[in-house]
Amino acid sequence: MSSALLLHGRDEAPQPDDARLAAVTVEIDDEAVRQWLLAEAVDLWSDTDAGPTLSVVLDAEALAQLQARGAAFELLSADIEADAAEERARLRGAEAARPGSWFSEYRDFATVDAYLDTLAARSELARVEHLGVSTQGRPIRALRISDAPQGAPAIVLNGGQHAREWISVMVATCIADRLVTDAQVDPAVQGLLARNTVWVAPVINPDGYVYSWESDRYWRKNRQGKHGVDLNRNWSVGFGGRGSSSNKRSQIYRGPHAFSEPETRALRDLIVREPVVAHVDFHSFGQLILYPWGYTKKPAPDLDRLASLGRSMAAAIEATHGEVYRPMAAQDLYTAGGTALDWSYGERSAMGYTIELRPSGGNGFVLPPEQIVPTCDEGYAAVRSMAAQMEL
Repeated sequence: MSSALLLHGRDEAPQPDDARLAAVTVEIDDEAVRQWLLAEAVDLWSDTDAGPTLSVVLDAEALAQLQARGAAFELLSADIEADAAEERARLRGAEAARPGSWFSEYRDFATVDAYLDTLAARSELARVEHLGVSTQGRPIRALRISDAPQGAPAIVLNGGQHAREWISVMVATCIADRLVTDAQVDPAVQGLLARNTVWVAPVINPDGYVYSWESDRYWRKNRQGKHGVDLNRNWSVGFGGRGSSSNKRSQIYRGPHAFSEPETRALRDLIVREPVVAHVDFHSFGQLILYPWGYTKKPAPDLDRLASLGRSMAAAIEATHGEVYRPMAAQDLYTAGGTALDWSYGERSAMGYTIELRPSGGNGFVLPPEQIVPTCDEGYAAVRSMAAQMEL
């Protein structure tokens, strides 16, 4: 999340009878403030409750109390439900269904899943493969794109571990589209696919994604029971550590044990059976490039290489539209146990990354559709840079 904070005066606080919910990022300079925020928060938008900042959703009364404390904060959204309502209204409009502009708007699970078949039909290099089945029985599928021999190094890209992060789904799908298209005309992509197999799984959490579209725009977890599990705390490396929770109601509830969820098992099994050398897990938001470790302050054995690749990806992103993504070891931002990037690196020796996409602050999860294609440009540039620097 962004660390650029603005100071809001008391006279700007909504009245206590205002039913709006506001999203804010607060700098934590006192543990008492952290505990107060966690007690008052309607929702946690940060990936951990232990970082140097907290992004939370507050009702009007709590927001007024925060301002009365004199705290500096960034206002992400003055009314998150209004943002979601505006988005729903737009998606119901004719523009959402206009042919010839698939990436001009966000797409629901069924549409994204069907688009994988469309891409496979466009190229002999692509085919759709079934990875598993979600908690509620939905398919988890990936597009395999390759002109390489059997046993060639593999790159895995995924989106949608967190349901409300719609831009991660669109970027992963868009990268698959770009690879299929560019394989016909771009020698660099042709070379990449002649040497490697690329797997793209746009929606790892289909149940949560559907629920985010149909019921609760800001739902994060899967749909295990009534509580859900944070899939990006359900991986075995660092499982149960700081930055995760045993409380089922928590947004960072890790589940009863590592890989308790069929969604994480599906992605794990793909990475185990393939010779994966790089894994990028797309999320939002914050414009960050994170690499191991996330669960411990101990430096990763390949820290220099991970950092170098991260800097190269950040440079490639900035060269597209001038947006700055900050590369860093995940634990330098916050400590979080049980994440995919730590597992793919720690268990499979793959270069593991989490890319937190746009925005750096803004409205948070409700990113305007006009930013889908530019954000895809950035994600695609990062992946191509990583592959080039690794000489894949």
